[in-house]
Amino acid sequence: MTNEDLPSSIKIDWVETTEEPFVPKTGTTIFAELTPIEREENTYYTPEYVDWYKETGPVYIPKYEAVPEFEGVQKELIINVETTRVKPWEGQILCIGVLDPNQLEPQALNFIEENEEATVNAFLDWFATTRYSTLIGYNVSFDYRFIYASLQKYRKTVPRWTELELYDCMQQQKQVKSAYVYGNNPTGKLEDWATLLLGAQPYAKQEKVWEWAKEGNVEEIMNFNSDKLVKTYYLWVLDKVVKGTIETNETTDNTSSTEEHLGESTLGNPSPTTQESIKVQCLNCLQEQEMPKSAKVIRCLVCGTPISNPAL
Repeated sequence: MTNEDLPSSIKIDWVETTEEPFVPKTGTTIFAELTPIEREENTYYTPEYVDWYKETGPVYIPKYEAVPEFEGVQKELIINVETTRVKPWEGQILCIGVLDPNQLEPQALNFIEENEEATVNAFLDWFATTRYSTLIGYNVSFDYRFIYASLQKYRKTVPRWTELELYDCMQQQKQVKSAYVYGNNPTGKLEDWATLLLGAQPYAKQEKVWEWAKEGNVEEIMNFNSDKLVKTYYLWVLDKVVKGTIETNETTDNTSSTEEHLGESTLGNPSPTTQESIKVQCLNCLQEQEMPKSAKVIRCLVCGTPISNPAL
């Protein structure tokens, strides 16, 4: 059979028109807005399943055990940096906060000056007087790199900074092992772990820091940063508790509740003493009350919500 013998047919339809065909001009940009189609919900959950799901969330302990107090060698330093952006080439440093976790009564120290360079210089002047060899933080590589970028930007020579060891609480909470192990576990935020393990609530949303920066509200920025330092400190101590590596001769009895140990490193309310106190307000019920000036965190006398010391 030849090609001429194959059955075939061609049908052509056309419409007479006087309109010119559309031909985009050189450099013309055409925009198209795509609207996603909403996914149809095709999964049915029984009322029994919904009730079970709601009831099996995280367990929050009504009485948390006290975090042990201890004193060790000056080698680790907890750090938290507040910035205007998350990328060094888009933002700048607002505040650098540090806390020595090996002190018997750790105190937050914040560096914040009139501009980024002055803040970095103030921190470096202090850092030069110390002997720390390890930085601790939650996603500590963010803080470490941001300061490193500022050292490059302002042409600072600080070889000790590049020699520091890093201990990342985020990495620890994600996979437990410090050495890299492949896994797809959710990392969780610092506030997620602080709420679960300490019963602590967020001091404020991150967006508030940028509002305070615009307002020039230095005190609130320092309070926000100190709150993160204290929570990171507790995560670090709890890891040492699990590992049994707390270096101290005097530790708190782990068999008693937080309310029975009313030291400033716990989340209990300290007993009435003659020490100086400050007024604080619960973020949950807005109840005003007093707390010892040296205490890190207390529980609200009305609703039990943890209240961080705004001065630390």
